[in-house]
Amino acid sequence: MDRFYMPEKIEEDHFTKIKDLFASESPEKIPNQLISLLEVFDHFKIDIAVTGESGAGKSSLINVFLGLKPDDTLAAPTGAVETTKQPTMYQHPNLPHVRLWDLPGMGTPSFTSKSYVKTMNFDLYDMFMVVISERVRENNMLLIDEIGQRKKLFYFIRTKVDNDMLSQSKKSKFSEKRALDQMRQDCEKYLKEKKLDPHVFLVSAHETQKYEMQKLTDTLKNEVSQLRAEEFSSFLDKMFHGGWISARHATNHIQQTGKLQADDITTLQNMYKRTGFGAAKVSVVLEALSHFQLDVAVLGETGSGVSTLVNALNGLENKVSDAATAYISNPAMCTGYPDVRFWDVSGIEANVDYSINWTKHVLNCYDFYIIILSDCQKARHIKLAKAVEQLRKHYLLVQTKADCHLQTRTDLYCDETEMLDGLRAQYTQGLQMANLCEQQIFLINSLDRSAFDFIGLESALSGDLNTVRASAFAYYIARIVKQHQQNNTET
Repeated sequence: MDRFYMPEKIEEDHFTKIKDLFASESPEKIPNQLISLLEVFDHFKIDIAVTGESGAGKSSLINVFLGLKPDDTLAAPTGAVETTKQPTMYQHPNLPHVRLWDLPGMGTPSFTSKSYVKTMNFDLYDMFMVVISERVRENNMLLIDEIGQRKKLFYFIRTKVDNDMLSQSKKSKFSEKRALDQMRQDCEKYLKEKKLDPHVFLVSAHETQKYEMQKLTDTLKNEVSQLRAEEFSSFLDKMFHGGWISARHATNHIQQTGKLQADDITTLQNMYKRTGFGAAKVSVVLEALSHFQLDVAVLGETGSGVSTLVNALNGLENKVSDAATAYISNPAMCTGYPDVRFWDVSGIEANVDYSINWTKHVLNCYDFYIIILSDCQKARHIKLAKAVEQLRKHYLLVQTKADCHLQTRTDLYCDETEMLDGLRAQYTQGLQMANLCEQQIFLINSLDRSAFDFIGLESALSGDLNTVRASAFAYYIARIVKQHQQNNTET
């Protein structure tokens, strides 16, 4: 492990901006400042309005995002007649900070084109999805004009593409690719006339695996974090630097829409009074946070399945192979865990048995740990867990070969559930005797992601990583600022 090198956790340009930003700050105060700021930011909501003419398929699109069928209890109402009478909010199931608003359709007796934007109060929303079907109409362009005046991000989404393809397929010399290209060109022609270049998506709410529904989902997921950071910084700019009228309007808007609570706004105001931590500084911090790499160590003995678990978390196929001795490999970047580096740290027995202080020194490089449970008699996982707790960091405990355990206990006259409960109880007893914090124990088979507790492990891991990211980032910033100040003093 003496040859181990940990690459920087943020890129050089962000690294430099952060060091300059906190050059005169006390490193000891930085963690609490940043954690308080990021706790408020974690509460901040983004509101996306789904708008368009009546019957364009707005509610059906909402239901796709929600993962619901039209007749499900919590689904947005759909139908041939006007079903949405007022703006209705739906929490995005996979993006906890995103609220989707199903707006009534434009161009009906209830919501005429002239009064629509004022009635819907477009100023309430941070982003728009303009939904059309069949062809671009004048009302669609009126909506885009209003959104453009507010300088808001929007997606242009043509729905019911499956119906269009069915109709087009009856023509001679039909080509799906040519038909789709024509649809896109039709959309882009009107947008280019207004010198606009938004994302254009061709989708079907019924055939979601075809066309561009997945592209729409992925694009929103990738772009909404930056949008959220920009809107948060914009709010701070109005509150701290826009004059008292602008500040009052901004805070009232934020509270009325439920994007933040009164306590959150008070926290920001007090922070600004104490530290001058305004919009410009926050923008630099959030930009650095969006590129921050969280380092997760997967710790285990030689042959315990460390590499196999890392591959399983990355969705890669594993094959049973002979155990190989390894120390610390290059990190794996897992698509399901953005900005997280998983480190394969196997063969830990030599270091744990040799020196727990050296083990703590190595472990301190990481932000989070997955500890693979070892033989109860050797109990090296106990030593690792103690070392991690002394570092005041978090970990998960995993037994990677639950299937092997079941195969060796065929002599017991009990079912699989009873044997697994017995194994959990055995490990839990060891943790209690060592006075360690109570932990859930995940029993998995890394070769079969659908077996035992693997899904529960992934869910717990995602939640824990989101929880520790802010504190890991805050203490990392404090550490690099302290090093920078020390280097300047020495020179």
